[in-house]
Amino acid sequence: MTMAQWACQTMGLGPTTHAESAIPQGAAPGWDKAPSLPDLFGTHPATSELWLVEAKGSRRLGMGPRIKGAQQLDVGALVPVAHQKVLCGTSLERRLFMMIDVEGDPPAGDPSNTSDEERLQQDDEALLELARSRMLTYLALSSLPRDGLRVTAVGRPEEAAATRRAPIRLLESDGPTAELRRHVAPDSRDADIRQRHGLDMLTGRIPGTDLMLGMSRRLYGACRELAYAERRVIARVREERPMYMDELPRGVQRQENAVAQWPERQMSDRVREERAAAAQEYARRVRAEQLDDQLRSVREGFTMGDSGSWMHLIDLTPRLALPSEEGFLEAATSDTYLAVEEEALDLDTDVE
Repeated sequence: MTMAQWACQTMGLGPTTHAESAIPQGAAPGWDKAPSLPDLFGTHPATSELWLVEAKGSRRLGMGPRIKGAQQLDVGALVPVAHQKVLCGTSLERRLFMMIDVEGDPPAGDPSNTSDEERLQQDDEALLELARSRMLTYLALSSLPRDGLRVTAVGRPEEAAATRRAPIRLLESDGPTAELRRHVAPDSRDADIRQRHGLDMLTGRIPGTDLMLGMSRRLYGACRELAYAERRVIARVREERPMYMDELPRGVQRQENAVAQWPERQMSDRVREERAAAAQEYARRVRAEQLDDQLRSVREGFTMGDSGSWMHLIDLTPRLALPSEEGFLEAATSDTYLAVEEEALDLDTDVE
């Protein structure tokens, strides 16, 4: 699914959401009870059209899984509004490659449509969708040891390159980033990067992987406030439906300065799934009722992060890092960052 999301973003699609964790706008009742759904859905900013995305992958992807994926995209009356279907197949042998099938050509869109940046500044729902799609990155960064956090300099995209169809930049060939890093001293801080109108991305290496993730101050601030808002959702569920708490994911049940005790109970898998589904459904209802609170909180976090510093957000001024000098290949949007060790991408090595 990670490869599928990356591929769709290169086609201009905005943030995606797991289809089993939410209901797309315009979907008919019964979406959350369907036995088979696509993996992801999202809204294309250029056309405001719903995209349904199915991701299939295997060591050697054949026609069978792709046919099954096409069937999962055939949602019928569950989505009565206009939508685009995208089937992404990822295969590992002999090289990593993708096959992408799109049902028809997506509309080109009106050039006068607002850009992604303008949508984030003007549309609170678009900002909330972005924050939700990046919560795992935020949680990963916020849980890393503080001495493992760094800031890296990323140049702001040139106006001609900041289009809806090319949001991801490969930094080893990015002119603004190269120019910015030529003028940033090794002992620079985030304020020095901002003074040169650059993006100071907070980054951290994910333990046990070859990956480094990061995000902008404004997106980190938005995600942090969304995390607080989600805690308020769970607090209300705990107050109104205490019997549901045993069925919610254990990660949201931890009490302050204590760990809840879990009674030993015997129940069938079917009963357990039904109770968990009921708990999640009630949490979704509470979340929908608190939508205005989440929209307001995320916008405030976005604005505060944009105008503040990392000291304001994490009580720390991280040291500067240049991952390209450490053997990493880098990519970034205006708000997200990803780097992978170059040696991990040696696809020319024969595997016996």
